Amino acid sequence: MARRGSDGTPAGTALPAAPERRRYEVRRIDIWSVVRITLLFNVALLVILVIASVVIWLVAAALGAISGLEEFLGSLLSAKNFRFASVQILEGFVLVGLVMVAITTIMTTIAALIYNVFAEWTGGIEVVLVEEEHL
Repeated sequence: MARRGSDGTPAGTALPAAPERRRYEVRRIDIWSVVRITLLFNVALLVILVIASVVIWLVAAALGAISGLEEFLGSLLSAKNFRFASVQILEGFVLVGLVMVAITTIMTTIAALIYNVFAEWTGGIEVVLVEEEHL
């Protein structure tokens, strides 16, 4: 029978060290980094949405859904040759997307500025990081 220590592990076996915990406070957020990250994230999201919209439009056109919708709207509006101007729709979508990119970037920057003011008064957000050893 093997000898066991007081904690139930075999004698001579070292216990793994407890993970080290460190506390940090986020007292200030760099505004320029917020602008860069937010702008890049929003532009990437806009590109993804534009590509997805074009793919959906092309699939719908290939399946005849666009022409069916054009015929329905033409009969509803009493227009004989009603057609969507797909290039203008895409341009409008991109323009609205760029305006939304600008608005969300500005709003996120303002939020970071407000956080900096509140963090100066209250001390910021406390974050606890645990460093674990990997075998």
